[in-house]
Amino acid sequence: MKDCEFLLKIDNKEILIEILNHAIDFLIGNGNRNEQKTMHLCYKYGFHSPDDFMLTIRALAKFFKNICCDVGLDINSEFPNLTPELQKLIETILNIRRPEITLYLIRQLNAQNYPLMESFDWDTRLVMGDSNYAHNRRLLTTLTLRLLISGDRKDMHRLLHFQMDKTKLSDFIEAIDSALKHAGA
Repeated sequence: MKDCEFLLKIDNKEILIEILNHAIDFLIGNGNRNEQKTMHLCYKYGFHSPDDFMLTIRALAKFFKNICCDVGLDINSEFPNLTPELQKLIETILNIRRPEITLYLIRQLNAQNYPLMESFDWDTRLVMGDSNYAHNRRLLTTLTLRLLISGDRKDMHRLLHFQMDKTKLSDFIEAIDSALKHAGA
């Protein structure tokens, strides 16, 4: 792999393990790994340029993605200059983290057709009155869903807000429970 020539210079297995795991974390988005946080780690791993480090991390992430998509890649053919011990190390890291990568790829594929809920937040407010009637006291719950919508080039996030009273909230919870029981059957 042309973009990963630095691997030939690494003889410390612990550093190689950290770099490989970081590339997988960068791919699947663990720990809010973004480019800026990744670039700050370049000197820790012995790189002289943050751009070279980002190029390497992206190339490794692409390699892990492609190998999990089964596009006919082989570790031995992609890294022929590495010692068999380091090739085995890459294979071990890949086998350990393969379920995470596969789950991420499935989520990305599904997000192309249907928005996926990444997280949610809720709060409850007591409304002491409104413009209709001064003594109109009611409890309102606001539910905010963070949705992932995957496009061809970039992932987008959208916030969806619901406001419900106690009756609608109970109906909503019942519908979710029913859907979960049906999906589990």
